Amino acid sequence: MMLSTNQQSSTMKLSEQSRKLLAIRDDVFAEWEKRVRSLIPGADEVSHPVLLDTLPLFYGNIAEALSPGYDRENAATDSSAAAGHGGERARTTDYQAVEIVHEYQLLRDTLLDVAQDHGIRFEREELQIIDSSFDQAIRDAIEEFTALQRSFRQRVAASLTHDMRSPLSVIISGAELLLATNPGKGEKIARKILDNGLRLERMFQEQLDALSQTTAQAAPLAMDQVDALTLARKVAEHVNDTTPAHCEVSGESVSGWWNESALRRALENLALNAAKYSDGKLISLNVAQTHGRLILSVHNCGNPIPDERRKDIFEYLNRGEQSDKTGWGIGLPFVQDVAKRHGGTIVLDSSEQAGTTFTLDIPVDGRAFNGPDLSQPG
Repeated sequence: MMLSTNQQSSTMKLSEQSRKLLAIRDDVFAEWEKRVRSLIPGADEVSHPVLLDTLPLFYGNIAEALSPGYDRENAATDSSAAAGHGGERARTTDYQAVEIVHEYQLLRDTLLDVAQDHGIRFEREELQIIDSSFDQAIRDAIEEFTALQRSFRQRVAASLTHDMRSPLSVIISGAELLLATNPGKGEKIARKILDNGLRLERMFQEQLDALSQTTAQAAPLAMDQVDALTLARKVAEHVNDTTPAHCEVSGESVSGWWNESALRRALENLALNAAKYSDGKLISLNVAQTHGRLILSVHNCGNPIPDERRKDIFEYLNRGEQSDKTGWGIGLPFVQDVAKRHGGTIVLDSSEQAGTTFTLDIPVDGRAFNGPDLSQPG
């Protein structure tokens, strides 16, 4: 029977009481599952493997904690099983914190009830270990659950600030030009204002939808057929309109299934970041495909990214050390999230000789990879 410590099957060091406890494990979880599905809202919609997640490991830890042969103070010490349980609940269910507490309370009650039905009696010291195990497990699970919930909402709030900046800059500069130029150019400028205003409206709606989610799980992306070369040209035009840098596009037409809004925002983040650090030099966007994958790269010839920054450059709120470069430190993590959501990755290549290239390497058909792993856009 599998135990938690080193995933060993041997019960040689277990006390007789612990062996009895392990012998009724299946009965305990069968009864617990019935109680949970009956008493906890939303639990009836959760699949059996997801409902149990790390709890059987926690149960095995209880058996070890009750055995003098194991150096385990209680079932939650030296183990992240409970934290993993809380994290899974945040990512895969609509649970609130109170429901996680209720789950552990039901498991404790079920364990004691089933043990009594099988004639297992616990000494006072054993009951103290069991109570201590559940108390610490609840704390660990809630701490991880709330941390993920807090991180999710912080990223959404940050994205509302970050993503509105680029479209709004077009709206403001376009309006100023509209007042200062002759009427012949007015229609083109007005069209840019309208297009970017509509983009901003869609972004706000996406964020409002995300804020309405009660879990850290992101809603599925809508996948449409998109031409990556056309998308790159739109991004280059945006960069040229809103920055002093000059952005050029090369490569081939690649048609695939992606979320156009997310992919455009990711590419804009890379291109605008390249413009910020290009020192006025050329920015190049290149579109290619190989072996069913889209290779979308952004290159600039500015100073290379130092080795010490590369390990954490995709972390949220990491803005580097250049005080003259403003930004929220949110764009690159969002790019990485978009790549992951499409079943791919973001690759960084940076040196003094070759400059800096960020490459989105994703499958041409992203529909099969549209899972709930995207951290909220930033």
